[in-house]
Amino acid sequence: MIKKNHLTQISLFTIIFILASSFISIKGLFCQEKVNVDSLIELATLETNHDSATSLYIKIANEFYYNQPDSAIKYCYLGLEHAHITTTIRDLSYFHNFIGVLYKNTNVYYSATYNLNKAIYYYDMDDFERGKASALNNLAQTWKLIGDYDKALNNYYESLEIFEKYQDTLFIAELHSNIGALLLEINDYEYAEEHFLISREQYAQVESQLQGAWISYDLGTLKLKNKKYKEAREYFEESEEVWIEKNRIKELNDTRLRLCELDIIEGYCSDLIPRLENCIRGFEKVNNQQGIAESYLFMGKAESCNNNYSNAIKYLLKSREIAERLCVERIRIPVYQELYNNYKLLGDYKNALIYQDKYILLKDSVFSADRHKLMIEYQTKLNLANKEYFIKQLEDSTKQQKVINDLILKENNTKQNSIYMLFGVLFVILILIYVIYRRNVKYTALNRELQESLKERETLIREVNHRVKNNLQIISSLLNLQAEQVIDKKESDILKISQSRVEAMSMIHENLYKSEKISDIDFSSYVNGLGSYMKTSFDLESKNIKLITDIPKITIDIDKLVPCGLIITELVTNSIKHAFDFNSDNKIEITCTQVENNVNITIHDNGKGIKPGFDFRKSESLGLRLVYGLARQIKSELKYENDSGLKVWFEFKID
Repeated sequence: MIKKNHLTQISLFTIIFILASSFISIKGLFCQEKVNVDSLIELATLETNHDSATSLYIKIANEFYYNQPDSAIKYCYLGLEHAHITTTIRDLSYFHNFIGVLYKNTNVYYSATYNLNKAIYYYDMDDFERGKASALNNLAQTWKLIGDYDKALNNYYESLEIFEKYQDTLFIAELHSNIGALLLEINDYEYAEEHFLISREQYAQVESQLQGAWISYDLGTLKLKNKKYKEAREYFEESEEVWIEKNRIKELNDTRLRLCELDIIEGYCSDLIPRLENCIRGFEKVNNQQGIAESYLFMGKAESCNNNYSNAIKYLLKSREIAERLCVERIRIPVYQELYNNYKLLGDYKNALIYQDKYILLKDSVFSADRHKLMIEYQTKLNLANKEYFIKQLEDSTKQQKVINDLILKENNTKQNSIYMLFGVLFVILILIYVIYRRNVKYTALNRELQESLKERETLIREVNHRVKNNLQIISSLLNLQAEQVIDKKESDILKISQSRVEAMSMIHENLYKSEKISDIDFSSYVNGLGSYMKTSFDLESKNIKLITDIPKITIDIDKLVPCGLIITELVTNSIKHAFDFNSDNKIEITCTQVENNVNITIHDNGKGIKPGFDFRKSESLGLRLVYGLARQIKSELKYENDSGLKVWFEFKID
């Protein structure tokens, strides 16, 4: 999206017209402006001079730019016809750039990229670098909306390099803002905030209210992703005031979508549907299909939050249809994830598995690791001038030294032998340097091969964990479906317990696949995920059972995590089945403490406890025998007692 028109691309008459129009109140003189636009259209239709007609169509297109983009496109094409007749390169490049931006804003991305590339072609012919930089910026924004982040980063940096060459403060600020927004989408928060702060400093120098509103919006998005919701809301409301004042429909509804997203996160979902329907009507006015798709996504989330899963799926399918038509991955990913969750909650496991597979495949392919390479290349470009200057100094110094040495040789023939000896020593030193250099090259190549081999090994292990997790998920789903088909409750419970054991192991492989380390897992994240699964699987809410976890940040390797996960699953399942009658305050607590290398895990319920003299080791229950065997596997011992219910704990060492 262009946040400022490139004034150097239009005639002096157009510049005066736009500057004069900016002082007119839109509300107070709406009827008068309509008459002015109609007059311009009539003049352009009757104009026989192609250059004058081109200028008139530029003015008309600018009038329709913000709130009637389809009309703006129409008059841009009429102006482009006159520009082709006059073959004025500057006008051809301007119209293609303008049309590309309008198509971008209305989500017609193929036409947008075509016209923006044509604009870049004409700007190169005209040798107009600033115009090319503006078109590159717009093209990068289009790639970002499509989801091709590598191309977007490359175009942004190329545009930024040109504007820095001309020290154009406003566009430098805009580029830093756009780069920050892209990095924000790929969760690179540190670099994103750095670019936003640079942009804010640049905008402060030129006192630009509109661009300041964009930075407030971007910073709100950053705080939202960092879960600082209060600060995010303040930034969005600050941005919203400017959009209302400036009558910027698309930007206003984008901001209101973010405020709705905050309400969903904080659980205020009761009145969101009417607000989101208003957003859809706003996006329809400016023909912004992507905004409509995102509004339907949030309507689905709101209905899911209100437990209206069928309505949620209806809205999510509408969002999916638009997002797939536009090929917008950043909307398709959360839509697939929400469809998976809602189908699963409705018990439609076939569709749930379909959308789970789509979500995993799309998420893994969205962004390549080349973005860090692009950043490094950009930093290298910024330092290139300094390096060339340094090399030139070295070359000049070498030439001067050679002249001095020649003079010394001519004037001091008596020192010839000493000089030969000196060269001999230098020759030996050069040989030594060469030998060391060759050795370093060899070791560097060897290290590179080892690093690549290690990286391939890690990738293979992650892929194995990914596939194991998917296979275990399929087994779990099959067990669940089989349990629903079994009439006998005892047999159904056996299948449910087996499903929970498989799910406990599946979550371990899922966490390994997502973890930065290939052998260690965050125990807190794993137990919380396991608890969420058991709440849903055993329908604890309907049984009036609360499952509470209190787990610190501990990293545990897979050899100990698998037994721990299965022990916790068995003991919690045992409490759910046998501990409670029909009380309303049933509770199961899973707690963990760490003292140096010793980890203690406790499972405590407030049920009826065990009978005196009952011995876990002599129990005929498969689950309890399995628990004892797993405890011995991690060199631990299971202990238990009655303490306002049954309390079981075990302790083991970690490295």
